[in-house]
Amino acid sequence: MTTGVMLFPIFVRQGKSRTRFKVGYINQTGNVVIDPKYDEGTNFYEGLASVKVGNRWGIINFAGDFLIQPSTWGWCRFREGLASISVKGKWGIIDRRGEFVVTPRYDYIGPFRDGLAVFGLGEANHRRYGFLNKNGSEAIPPVFHDAEEFSEGLAAVRVGELWGYVATSGVFQITPQFDGSGKGKRWPDTRAGRFVEGFAPVWVGQDQYRFIDTTGAFAFDVTFGDANSFCESRAVVEQHNRYGFIDTDGMMVIECRFSLVRDFSEGLARVKEGENKLGTIAPSGFIDSHGKMVLPPYFYSAASFRNGLCFVETEDSIGYIDRRGEFVWQGPHVEYGVLL
Repeated sequence: MTTGVMLFPIFVRQGKSRTRFKVGYINQTGNVVIDPKYDEGTNFYEGLASVKVGNRWGIINFAGDFLIQPSTWGWCRFREGLASISVKGKWGIIDRRGEFVVTPRYDYIGPFRDGLAVFGLGEANHRRYGFLNKNGSEAIPPVFHDAEEFSEGLAAVRVGELWGYVATSGVFQITPQFDGSGKGKRWPDTRAGRFVEGFAPVWVGQDQYRFIDTTGAFAFDVTFGDANSFCESRAVVEQHNRYGFIDTDGMMVIECRFSLVRDFSEGLARVKEGENKLGTIAPSGFIDSHGKMVLPPYFYSAASFRNGLCFVETEDSIGYIDRRGEFVWQGPHVEYGVLL
């Protein structure tokens, strides 16, 4: 992967139809680097992107050269040099050459984090989860009723109706004690969150979330109606059906005044102040880490900033904006495919 290089997928309308498009790639200044010739395409991860030709997916590099020729039925994303991929309903793991490290035999495999990937065996209602290492061995056997990715050396796992956290050794660092019964108003989101900056949100019943530290002790003496893991030292929280942000001291640094928020990314977070109404969608803008609206509400929809650009939609167009809110690339609106 070339240092400092990043490409972004664009969706170029073919004719007048909003459902017909081709995918190409631009650089950070908006110049087309790979011509629009694919039927679908993802973002680049670790210097590689999945693209679709006809009904088959392959993997390209920044030059647009196929490292893995179109041959599979699904896209994949590389993380830590490997990618999980579904083939005819079963999941396996490939390396950057497209060779299988794990042949497709699992019912689910997640992405790698901290050198381990969640895997699942069995039908959805009776599935058990464990973790694979990069050699394809079952480092932690499938004994859990649910499991999340590792983060900061810990992974949330569920035993029965209780969530706890295991270390990469598979030993519980925080014993199962947090309710995962799904009795909250946001079922099935009564799950334990990822550890970020030493804290994770957990559901404590009665439609309330709290944050814990890596010992399992409650970190802040406050509860929320909803909560995300921290991102850039800010965590999304909800009180009275409005959203705001706390810092890693548990202090409310951006009051709960938004109808929608997204995690911070590169110092900016997408927010909505108004409510969607029948036939209309409240516009989105972007705030900084202090809550100041730095890009006014104008966008019909928006992703998060990534490598200096953000994919957005207006009423009649799609494109990428920079941190000033100016378009570096813009095209007619299409019902685009995979971005991720």
